[in-house]
Amino acid sequence: PPSRSALTRTTPITLALREELPWLLSATRGDTHPSLPGEGPARDLLECLKQRGALFHSELVAATGRLPIQVEEGLWDLVARGLAAADGFQSLRSLLGARERSARDRGRPSARRRLRRGARGRRGRIGAEGRWTLLPPADTQMDRDDLAQALAEQLLARWGVVFRDVLARENLAVSWREILYALRRMEARGSIRGGRFVTGFAGEQYALPGAVEALRRTRKLPRTGELVRLSGADPLNLVGILTPGPRVPALRAEQVVYRDGAPVRAAGEARAAAPSARRSR
Repeated sequence: PPSRSALTRTTPITLALREELPWLLSATRGDTHPSLPGEGPARDLLECLKQRGALFHSELVAATGRLPIQVEEGLWDLVARGLAAADGFQSLRSLLGARERSARDRGRPSARRRLRRGARGRRGRIGAEGRWTLLPPADTQMDRDDLAQALAEQLLARWGVVFRDVLARENLAVSWREILYALRRMEARGSIRGGRFVTGFAGEQYALPGAVEALRRTRKLPRTGELVRLSGADPLNLVGILTPGPRVPALRAEQVVYRDGAPVRAAGEARAAAPSARRSR
């Protein structure tokens, strides 16, 4: 499992319907299982959530008898192991904020007293932000063809056009060959199209009918110099994967700039073009 230090503000967050989680976890974890925590707050929280289901932060404090700061550390451990999740962004923000406050206060003479006072002050606020719950187990009994089919449909909905290079940043336990067979079955049924939709890439390509029409319309649009700026952590950072040039690290501090859909290589050039691009819109 990832260490707690591996979770930062740039750690990817997944939004998913709870009923879809078993097959999604199977598609990413395969036959592996998260490791369980040893004795301590995380283990107490794990048992509490198993017995009582989704709970607010304040309810976890009352049910386990742990200090609020211990509950925060225990939740951080469960999240890092891939065992627990929250039902809202603010719960994760509060958890990360509590960890950062704890790091700032560590070593100060009055840190202990300040942490306890701060934890009491945050108690009601964190509890109102959302509930914590254990993730369901991965559906390891799901038929492999059905799993590949579900994953192919998700990739098509996400990208419109799917080929092997698009999966460069994906972390999947399902092979491209299995996904490819599912795409071929979908093409045989007439639900998607196969062909050469994006030049410069080897291998088979498949697309939703609507995506093909959108590509054709986009190709006919005049170039206006429109700039689109993205964080390097954005999933659309495909520089060096689908476009020429070196890859841009998937970090929040990095920035990707596209002009008319093509990456701008020189940062100074992007800054100089930004005013005129804004005026054109």
